[in-house]
Amino acid sequence: MATSISFKATSAGLTSALQRVGKSSRANVILLRFSGERKLKGFAHEVNEITGGLIARRVKSDGFEPQHKQVSVLDTNLETVGLDRIILVGLGARSKLTLNKLREALTEAFLAARDTAGGEHLIMPLVDVELPGFTVEQLAQTVAEFATLVDYEPNHKKTRDQGRTHFETLTLLTSDEHLSSVNRGLKVGKLLGEATNRARDMVNEPSDTMTPARIAAIARKIGKDSGGLVKVRVFGQSEIKAMKMGGVLAVSSGCQNPPAFIEMRYDPPGGGTEEVLGLVGKGITFDSGGLNLKDDDGMRDMKNDMGGAAAVLQAMSLVGALKPQISVRAVVAACENLTDARSMRQGMVIKTMSGLTVEVGHTDAEGRLTLADALTYVQKKLGANQLIDVATLTGSVEEALGDKITGIFGNNSRFTREVLNCADSVGEPMHELPMYEGYRQGNDSEMADLTNDGSGPGSIVAAWFLREFVEEGNTWVHMDIAGTSFHRYGEGINSHGATGVAVRTLGEMLRQYSEV
Repeated sequence: MATSISFKATSAGLTSALQRVGKSSRANVILLRFSGERKLKGFAHEVNEITGGLIARRVKSDGFEPQHKQVSVLDTNLETVGLDRIILVGLGARSKLTLNKLREALTEAFLAARDTAGGEHLIMPLVDVELPGFTVEQLAQTVAEFATLVDYEPNHKKTRDQGRTHFETLTLLTSDEHLSSVNRGLKVGKLLGEATNRARDMVNEPSDTMTPARIAAIARKIGKDSGGLVKVRVFGQSEIKAMKMGGVLAVSSGCQNPPAFIEMRYDPPGGGTEEVLGLVGKGITFDSGGLNLKDDDGMRDMKNDMGGAAAVLQAMSLVGALKPQISVRAVVAACENLTDARSMRQGMVIKTMSGLTVEVGHTDAEGRLTLADALTYVQKKLGANQLIDVATLTGSVEEALGDKITGIFGNNSRFTREVLNCADSVGEPMHELPMYEGYRQGNDSEMADLTNDGSGPGSIVAAWFLREFVEEGNTWVHMDIAGTSFHRYGEGINSHGATGVAVRTLGEMLRQYSEV
């Protein structure tokens, strides 16, 4: 369940921050410590003085050496000043600290605060952390993002109170010089974190309620909440048929809930731009595999097969706040892939919107069929020329990269590098996989232009299938999030269930076109 934390930067000092929390509540102070630096300086010294030397005594008695991600929680019980606990977090050696290592350490700190009763209010000095090559704005953005992500709880359907702490406020202590930069970073981090959590809510929602119509309703609300900046159109089954989207029609043919094709448009206040960013999200709200039925374990988490759609919609939810100086188009073909007498079957040949024909070799390779029509539409009808599709497409990408790294493919090294840089900037691990020309023929069919059941390395062959629908001269990146979109365990910033992967990468890309 997505919640909202109140973030604030102040240069007024620790005492003022504690007073802001109020007499009826108490705060946890998070102190980041480098290894090998025994002397308490800055805010660490101030906190130590307020607590009567508590930090110094802990370091001396327990030998706390702040190795990377090491956490020590000190109870102060100082009701007179409103300070409940001190959370010491190790950053390791100052010379070896990177932004990713800081993210990992912050995650441990926020987990410790979250799992401790009375940790609703957090105070953290930012002035004691210096990262060469990174601005205080980036650091503040990281703090807000990761506090928001750690605070997420997926069990919004439970009726019994879980008794878990949720953060209410987080105050960053900084200097007058950096106050405006830190506040900007907090704003962006909060935006990206909350959009990610909304995507997690969408994916975690059971598929009997997260239907194509529900996704369309969410898109309409995003348009409304943008103040009219994002214009939304939703096409029903008859309109999809009129547009000759054979892929969407074939996949949804055995489903009681009709498909919905969603179009979202944004142009900067000054007018449309020559470069048009096109976002395409796979939106299979439940995937049984069709007539090629999945087994029990394979079907269990298939409400997750619309993770790409959730990422794209929630990236578009950021447009109203970020106001990027580039035209953006987003499309989602939302439908189910179920098992029915009317379901598409192996051997049938469908004609996609592009005119290319596809032999259905396997009914559980449905995502590429809907994406083919979506890619065609966003280019031919909406003029997009820089394309990013996000899809839970192949199990083979997880075999190659595991469940922590998203595989991406592209047809233009500059554009692919731009996406990878955005992913790295927000801490979403992504790795480029090769578009080896020799695997392109894996999609050849004797009966049609293509088959959806290609032979060869699954994720690469699937990427080649999608590339067949990218028009000459357009740049394109494909994110295969099949391994990273949903976890059956909780670890770090990710609780059990949906991760919201790709939202922050897309959001960072939009931010780089923005003045925010």
